[in-house]
Amino acid sequence: MAGDWTSQKFLGSMEGAVLGGKLAAEVVANRAKGNTDKPIKEIQQHIVDAADKHVAKKPWGVKGDGAIAFGGGAELKKDNQKLLEEVDPAQFVSA
Repeated sequence: MAGDWTSQKFLGSMEGAVLGGKLAAEVVANRAKGNTDKPIKEIQQHIVDAADKHVAKKPWGVKGDGAIAFGGGAELKKDNQKLLEEVDPAQFVSA
């Protein structure tokens, strides 16, 4: 498993996906050679404690809750076009 589910510094990004894939490939290659796995990194207690106290906040500057609001691929329909024009009017300026 790679990407967001690995312990690395680029979570949720293209860089994280690449690094996660590289780390997973290293494990596969190491096992194929018959070597033992590297030890699993322990999660430090202060990180666990901080996660228990974390309160999620609404993302700053995001309007709406559809895929387009979070940068996902979406079909631009009339209802989403109005929202996009409000957030990024430069996309609708004629050349």
